[in-house]
Amino acid sequence: MLDQSFSVDNFQRIVDLANRKGVHVEDKLSMDAIKKFNEQIRDCNSKIRTKRKAGDKTAVKALYDTKKEIRENKNSALHLELEQISQNIAKKSFKIQLKKVDIPGAKSLYTTSNTPENYFALKQIQRNISRLFGVKQANRYAIVEQVISLLSDNFPKFIIRTDIKDFYESIRHEPLLERIHRDNLLTPFSRNILTGVLKSYKLKSGSTKGVPRGIGVSAYLAELYMRNIDNEIQDLQGVTYYARYVDDIVIIFTPSPTEGSRQYLAEVKEIVEKKHQIRLNTAKTKTIDLTANGSSNTIDYLGYKISFGSGAVKTQLTQSKINRYRERIKSAFDHYVNLSKINEKLARKVLVKRIRFLTGNTRLANNKKNILVGIYYSNNHLTHRNQLDGLDNYLSWQISHRISSRHLKPRLQKYRFKDGYEQKRFSPFTPSELLEIMEVWKKPF
Repeated sequence: MLDQSFSVDNFQRIVDLANRKGVHVEDKLSMDAIKKFNEQIRDCNSKIRTKRKAGDKTAVKALYDTKKEIRENKNSALHLELEQISQNIAKKSFKIQLKKVDIPGAKSLYTTSNTPENYFALKQIQRNISRLFGVKQANRYAIVEQVISLLSDNFPKFIIRTDIKDFYESIRHEPLLERIHRDNLLTPFSRNILTGVLKSYKLKSGSTKGVPRGIGVSAYLAELYMRNIDNEIQDLQGVTYYARYVDDIVIIFTPSPTEGSRQYLAEVKEIVEKKHQIRLNTAKTKTIDLTANGSSNTIDYLGYKISFGSGAVKTQLTQSKINRYRERIKSAFDHYVNLSKINEKLARKVLVKRIRFLTGNTRLANNKKNILVGIYYSNNHLTHRNQLDGLDNYLSWQISHRISSRHLKPRLQKYRFKDGYEQKRFSPFTPSELLEIMEVWKKPF
């Protein structure tokens, strides 16, 4: 049975997992007592490197003993701090209050006060929901591969490509809470915290439905809410393939030869919009009828523009994904220009890392699944790569027009998107380096 408690042991697991991902919780949450031990450990590491270069083995051994003692003291202090956090969360007065952040031209985000209690409570709730309800995000790579394979055959089919309008903001509280309470899997304490989060969202947003964007647990609540909708669509007669990645949906119907005329989209809307009161995004909804004759068609799905229906399937990057790469390139150079006025050496170092990251591939550090990401591994279904030349031209323009250093230019010019893709060029980065690289980029791919 899953231990759902908001205990020291569970919080220690959260800390360990975060550290493996390069996120130092004590720094993130301003846990000053623990941060001091980290500083002492970093100082020891620096001295060890110096003494090792000097060949002073005795000093190196003594420093390792010192570091071990510091770690033991840190662990003891962390245990005491986590114990206090656990006791604070257990108090009847504990509540998670949301803060609304309005962003011009975008949907509002929500945050909480940057306290250890809020952080650990939400992380534990997230873990409880994930483990108890089996909630996880679909595999993007597998979905794209399956869709391409299905679009490659010549069988008659009817395709719906759509997404949910205002996904997070559309989730109704009543059926979500009914599901959570009915299954009785979560402890009453966990359910109370979740109920409190939704009440706070209702107060801050002024809406009787929705889950807060920006709060990690919302992704799990959204997946749980969509489970019945997913199942009901898959149960429609003739559905041979259904996939949803967050709010992006593709459905393939394969009608029987004796089947009469059907309004496939209307049947889907009956489930999504009428029964569950969630709206499909009309602007991003496309239906393609291949039940009679194959014809040339395209759909944009999960970053790919997929052309099919006449000859071999062709895949390119969507224009929106190309634009995001260009935005990241520009942001990297904008940051360099601003930081170089204060610390040119650091600015140069970070810029090279960012361009190396963008144009190459890497492994997510300390990830048990050894997930590879990058220009090839995030886009490895491409059949046409001419857009990579366009990205290289844009990168070259940024280098020639915004970099004056005669030493930096040649370092940057050796990195190319097309080379990174075709040669699968790989660059290792530490967790802290990845955090530093991603710092100026807010939108995910």
